[in-house]
Amino acid sequence: MVHPLDDFDLIKRFDTNEMLKVIESFPEMSLDALKTVETYNLKIDKKDFRNVVIAGMGGSAIGGVLLRDWLQPTCHTPIIISKQYKLPSYVNENTLLLAVSYSGNTEETLSALNEAKIKQSSIIVFTSGGKMASYAEHEGIPCVKLPGGFQPRAAIPYQFFSLAAIARKIGLVDGAWSEVDESVNLLSTLRSEMKLESPYASNLAKQIAFQIKGYIPFIYGSSIHEGVAYRWNTQINENSKIPAGSSSFPEAFHNAVMASEADSELLKNACAIFLIDPYEQKETAAKIQVFHEIMSRRFGRLIEIHARGNDRLSRIMSALYIGDFVSTYLGLLYGRNPSSIDSINELKRTQVK
Repeated sequence: MVHPLDDFDLIKRFDTNEMLKVIESFPEMSLDALKTVETYNLKIDKKDFRNVVIAGMGGSAIGGVLLRDWLQPTCHTPIIISKQYKLPSYVNENTLLLAVSYSGNTEETLSALNEAKIKQSSIIVFTSGGKMASYAEHEGIPCVKLPGGFQPRAAIPYQFFSLAAIARKIGLVDGAWSEVDESVNLLSTLRSEMKLESPYASNLAKQIAFQIKGYIPFIYGSSIHEGVAYRWNTQINENSKIPAGSSSFPEAFHNAVMASEADSELLKNACAIFLIDPYEQKETAAKIQVFHEIMSRRFGRLIEIHARGNDRLSRIMSALYIGDFVSTYLGLLYGRNPSSIDSINELKRTQVK
């Protein structure tokens, strides 16, 4: 009997916007973003910014979160993620604002962009068009144009690698840039293993999706995977259309572990997903093992995902890419279109009087 995730006709019936095809294009989209930014001659001085603020919402914020997590050990300039209408009060002429809105019409990001202009911050815009592109053109603000036609969450290769390439141009990346080639090569390898044509028997992403079905997943990531755990959470919300939660170590030792004391009737439908980093520091790794043992006594299911790659960026991107496939396959198992955003559109139609 053919497994549901190997039934191409069934997949085609639900994946009407071809989310799987877009995810499979992740490596090529990454390379395209890098190549495109290399041709840009952005008029931003390489100066010592006191901070870099990345403003964005939803799928448009993830690239900034990943950039922060990647560069944290090497970048001496604070990188802050802002997901609000208003910017932090310390934003001023010594701030570099990277405003990211895939659609170009995200009202929170447009508000932050206008505020940064008033505060005379240096600004670079990342968008596929919309009001933000028009604003940037009118005000003479450097703009990285992203290809249109994707859901914001599916455009993450363009958003992250464009941000990364710009960060390199202004001197934030330093020696870490050598990790980019390995990460893209690893993405290509993982794509071969997890694409639709790869059968369930040897496809890790299909197997994990099948194991999660029927459970509420809670994702726990190593410190390097704080943003990735959040990405798994939001991808499961958006692609799979089910609730999820996320936390990271060591923070989870001080709060999330208490969920193990919930009523057994609740926990039997809970699934703990561990994003394991092979280079986790010794003290944290030991506590993760104890955390795992505590959760295993009460949670209905536990799953471990091991990041791959030798460098920091590869480990981040490998864990993220597995999650993108898993969340999409999970949505298809539930008979849902992974690309649909009905509830998001309903909220966007809300008018404040």
